[in-house]
Formats: sequence, C-alpha cells, structure tokens
Amino acid sequence: MKQILKNGLTIVSKNSNKFEEVSLTFKCGHVNEPKVGIAAVYEKIVTNNSSALGSIYGGSMTSFVVSSKPGDELISIDDAVKVLYDGCVKVPVKKHALIAAVNDIIQHTEDMAPLPERQVKLAYKHTAFGNSTLWKTDEYIDKISELKVKDVKDYISGNFVGNNLVLGYCGPERYFDKFVAAVKKHFGSLSSGAKNVDCSLEYTGGFQVIEGGGIKQVARFGWNLPKEYNTAETNILMSMLAGRLERSVAEANIAAETVVKIAGYFGLRTLCVTLTCFDKKDFNVGVNIVLANIKRLQESQASDRRMETTRSRAAFERLGVSNEALPKSVVIAWALLGRNIDYDVDSVISNLYSVNARDVQDAACEIFSKEPTVVLYTNKPYPSFEEIKKAINPKEEKTADKTETPSDAYNFSQAERVAMARIDALNAE
Repeated sequence: MKQILKNGLTIVSKNSNKFEEVSLTFKCGHVNEPKVGIAAVYEKIVTNNSSALGSIYGGSMTSFVVSSKPGDELISIDDAVKVLYDGCVKVPVKKHALIAAVNDIIQHTEDMAPLPERQVKLAYKHTAFGNSTLWKTDEYIDKISELKVKDVKDYISGNFVGNNLVLGYCGPERYFDKFVAAVKKHFGSLSSGAKNVDCSLEYTGGFQVIEGGGIKQVARFGWNLPKEYNTAETNILMSMLAGRLERSVAEANIAAETVVKIAGYFGLRTLCVTLTCFDKKDFNVGVNIVLANIKRLQESQASDRRMETTRSRAAFERLGVSNEALPKSVVIAWALLGRNIDYDVDSVISNLYSVNARDVQDAACEIFSKEPTVVLYTNKPYPSFEEIKKAINPKEEKTADKTETPSDAYNFSQAERVAMARIDALNAE
C-alpha cells in the first residue's frame, strides 16, 4: 500500500501478520552527501542520542528503524512514529554531541583503515565507478573534524523535506490507516522541498594496486550487473563459479579462500570474486586459478549432473541472502528512492530449474566480456590489467601487434602450470 501526503512525503507498507517495524528513509548517503563525512556524522549523532533507533547507512540513502522486540509489549504506532520524528528531525545537535560523533568515527576509521580487506573494498568501489583516487584515511579524518554544528543542522533541514522522505510500515494492513494518521501528525508540517538527485556515478571498471606489506595478499575482481542480469542464470553462474573455485583451491593445495557474491555500491550491483591468500608464494597461483575458472565457464558447458547440484546450491544460497535482507519497510523505501535495480529474489528462485547449461554459458560470456574491475593487494610480481583481461576473454581478437604476448603464454612457473593442469583435470566433466 502507498500514499503520498500533500507535502510530497511518501508512505508505504509491507503486509505482515504482526507489527514488525516503522522506518524513515531519506535520499542521502556517503556518495551524495553535501560535505565529506557529514552523513556518517549525522547518523552517529542520531544513534548516540537514541537507543530505540537502528540505522542502515548506505551509499546514496540512509534509513532509521524502530523495531518491535520479541516478548515485549509493543509501543503504539503513533509512539513509534514519534520516536522517528524526535530522533531524526528534532535530534539535538550540540557541540558536545558533534565532537562525540566525530571522535567515534575517527576511532573506528583508524581501527579499520589498515586492514587489507578494508583497503581493498574501498579501492574496489572507487575503481569500479570511475574514481581512481583512493579514499585516504587522513584526508577523511581532516574533513569530518572541520564540520560545525551549523553544517549538521543545515544537513537536516536540507534532507528532511517531504519529497525526499519515505516512511515505511511493516505490519497488518488493518493498522495502515493508523500509521498514515501518525505520519501526518508528526511529519505533515515539513516543507515539500525536492528529492535529492541520483548519484551520477556509472560503472567503468579499472585497475588498482595497493602495496601489500604483510603476509596476506588479496585480489578482488568485479563485473557490472545491471537490472537485466537479475536472472536465475546469473545466480547459477555465481554458484557454479563458487563451487569450482573451492574445489580448485583445495586441489592446488594452497593456503587461500575465495568468495563469490553480489557487491552493492552506490545503489549499483557488481558480481564480485575475492581471493585471499595467506601465504605470499600462493598469490599468483591463486589468481591464475580464478582466471582459469572464469575462462572455462565461457568456453564449456556444465554436465547435467553439475547443473543439478548447482541448481540446488543456488536455491539455498539465494534463500540465505533473502533471509538476511534489510527490514521489509526499508526494502520498499529504497526501491522507491533508488534506481529500482535491486534483485527480485523470489523470481530468481522460481526460475532456477528452467535454466540449462547453455543459458549459464551464455550468461558467462555476456557478463565476463564486459570491462572488469581488478584490485590487487600484493607485492610484485603480479599480472597486468591487460594480461588479466585477455585471460578471461578467450574470444578477444588478436591485435596486429605481433610482439604482444598472447593470453595463453604468460610466464607461469612450473608449479603454477602443474596446479592449473590439476584444476583442469578435476573440473573435467
């Protein structure tokens, strides 16, 4: 159900047999904030001020939720909406609250910044969406330390306007009118204003290297997944790749692990493959394993037996993702304010058993032929961006430059060639 107030504020509901939560979502996050770090500082001020409010802080949107607690007496819908209004719109922004929020963020940033996974994640999203400038810890800390009380108050007044807000309700439909009445009572006097524009970032792909000083080495690969790839074929492809990588790493007997998932950044989606090696000598072998399996998915079709086991695995994994979803009232709010490119889990699961091996191969050829994003956290030597692209795109035409190294003639070590031969043998179907 949906209703729009005179000031443009949108009210939506998700039916449930019990009252689960109410939420407030507005279109502003760390990618479209007016000043660096202010979205995070505001979010921290709100959550520090009220233990009743949970936050979901995204790239281009921020949500706050008041949830019911099992076994507790539910507060009234009106009281829940009032908590949102008092905690988000009327939150007291004092100098001491601002300093406390900034200090919390600085401490967290300094704790997290040196971690390889953190650095790779930040580098990946900036590289994938056209910003080659790495997010710098010191620069970020300097920016948020400069914020004033007036900056936060201006941020609130600029974002809390009707056209930039969605209030969500998850509970029985018979209480929806009560929710609407409560929203009108507390939020109806807000000005109309305007909805913040979508972030202009587009997927570009690219290459980024971070000097890996420790034993752990990380490689992250990614490909764009626009809305048309919200398919069962994509899900089976990802599950098949995950399974093959697990088996290949085990067969190669290297200290490494792989993860295949959908990574969401800035309201967009990418198919992301992450390799983590716990011994430097295994890194290039691990990278070759990932590239060899991606190439193989494009060049051959899985057996009937492999398709059957992968369908079952894909259904389980997708259900696992859906069980860990955002609060229901937030999901529908993000769909309204965002780019409407989130995955339809139910559709994917229902179509899994209509997918055949050729469908998966076609999906692999289409997805992996696009410009990749590659982030390496390692020391030299490592493959170049051009070498990686050639290795995963077997149909790429050779250039006229005869001196160029062909994709199948890398300077692999003998150990790497033996490992890859074992992988091919293991995956033979």
